[in-house]
Amino acid sequence: MAASACLTLAGVYFIIWLKQRDRPAYLLFSLLALTMAAFAGFEYAMMHAESTRVFGELLYWIHIPVFAGTLAVIGFIQAQFGTGRAWLAYAACGLRGLADAVNFLSSPNLNYAEITALRHIPLSGGETIAVAEGIRGPWVAIDDWALLTTIVYLADAVISLWRRGGRDGRRRAALIGCSILCFILIAAGSAILIHAGILHIPYLISLPFLLVLLAMSYELSSDVLRAAQLSRQLKISESELRESQDRMRLAASAADLGLWLWDIARDEIWTMEQGRALYGIPKDERIDFARFMETLHTDDRETVRASVAKALYGGGDYEGEYRVGLPCAKARWVASRGKVEFDVSGKPIRMRGVSIDITRRKLAEQVVQQQRHELAHLSRVTLLGELSGSLAHELNQPLTAILANAQAAQRFLDQEPLDIGEVREILGDIVKEDKRAGEVIRRLRLLFRKGELQHGPIDVNALVEDVLKLLRSDLVSQSVGVVTTLAPALPMISGDRVQLQQVLLNLVMNACDAMACLDRTEREIRIVTETAAANGIRLTVADRGRGIPAEDLERVFEPFVTTKNHGLGLGLSVCRTIVSAHGGTIRAANNPERGVCFSLILPPLPEQTHVPA
Repeated sequence: MAASACLTLAGVYFIIWLKQRDRPAYLLFSLLALTMAAFAGFEYAMMHAESTRVFGELLYWIHIPVFAGTLAVIGFIQAQFGTGRAWLAYAACGLRGLADAVNFLSSPNLNYAEITALRHIPLSGGETIAVAEGIRGPWVAIDDWALLTTIVYLADAVISLWRRGGRDGRRRAALIGCSILCFILIAAGSAILIHAGILHIPYLISLPFLLVLLAMSYELSSDVLRAAQLSRQLKISESELRESQDRMRLAASAADLGLWLWDIARDEIWTMEQGRALYGIPKDERIDFARFMETLHTDDRETVRASVAKALYGGGDYEGEYRVGLPCAKARWVASRGKVEFDVSGKPIRMRGVSIDITRRKLAEQVVQQQRHELAHLSRVTLLGELSGSLAHELNQPLTAILANAQAAQRFLDQEPLDIGEVREILGDIVKEDKRAGEVIRRLRLLFRKGELQHGPIDVNALVEDVLKLLRSDLVSQSVGVVTTLAPALPMISGDRVQLQQVLLNLVMNACDAMACLDRTEREIRIVTETAAANGIRLTVADRGRGIPAEDLERVFEPFVTTKNHGLGLGLSVCRTIVSAHGGTIRAANNPERGVCFSLILPPLPEQTHVPA
């Protein structure tokens, strides 16, 4: 019965091992159950041996399943629990191997030097069993030491498993470790006493060990059940993952998103099909960072390279917008965002991110920008229409002077003798007035200019002086005084000179209109330039007019909002658009006494920005 049960367990767990070959504990348990079945067979044969020779031969060959069982027990403990000192395991297996070697060199076997007789012990029912009597073998101590070393190894493994802690670990230590240890203690003690002739009982090791096998089988069955549950959960998780991936793929496709992952160590980039389509890369082509850079527009490559380097060796966040140069197609605009992952030493290992096609948005922005340019140009034309009288006067003065000087020169040429020095002075005055008229025309042409922004270095103080020269006649005709406080040695700013002139023209003209109802002696505009926070440049235009209601201080920058009776409400809106395009800000505030102050702050040239130590 014990042999049949052991064979059944061996077959069942061998089949389980065939399906789960990554679990050697199942194979070792199957081997242990098989050796116990063989041991049960030897025990039954020895109990029914009819001669001392047969008994001795059976005891001779029983050492083979004993050796295999020892290896299986130690291997099972190592594979299932991973506890116990390795040198103890090697010592126990080595001593067991030595005992078997000595057994095969002894006669009749290791345990007995001579079996003198068989004692037949009667059992209930009339059946008898044979028990050997004889002389103890001289090398049987090796067998005893092998058993003792195995016991020490098992005790060490059980203690380690218990100390590892946890409810599950202690349960396993108590159920399996202690049961195996107790069985071997009983088996070893009874074998030593039988060989010493103190006990006269048959070998009955297989039957109690069957209980140990059942305990081990219960534990392994729990593992099998847990594995089956995990397998079902894994299938459910895989199904949910596939569904999630399908949803993500659908969402990414609908939004033109391309998810990507850059393995920095291997320099390999994975991306979805949408990502490959964004960059025009075939499906089966390997992508590394150099291949990615090849897809970009040549003007954007260095910017992208610098942004990636900043993310890898800086904060870890990456963000950029760039053009992808597709063959036989217009450039495509792509926006990307990513996050760098670092190892424990702070070394970048991978970057995850997403890319999206923003070509439509960029085209829309270009259309809006073009419309802004058109609006700004219209605003300049309207402004110049308002200045037409003053501009005509500004041109009339040098032209009248040129005519008068030319007529005077003609008269001097008719005189005798001819005064060459006087004629030279008259010609010098003509040249001076001509240059003055040419400068007025040049400023007008610049203001009438229509086109894209042309950024360059600008001296704010020179900008103020140019605008005041253009408005000189208009300011004089309206009896408006201008007080300027221009800070020396201001940093240069970067911008479009014409558009910034337009902003200042608007502000000065608005100030003149705001003071039209005042007495001529009270009309005054203050223009101040100074350094602002972060080395920015602040330009202030303040008047002494009626001011702006507090609730309208922000609304005056909105389109079609005006405080004039006949205004269009576009001037200040255009001003804010221009200043924002230059990276600056513009604010309006009422003065403490009266009037309003417009203050705009513009950033300096990047190379002039001072970074505090």
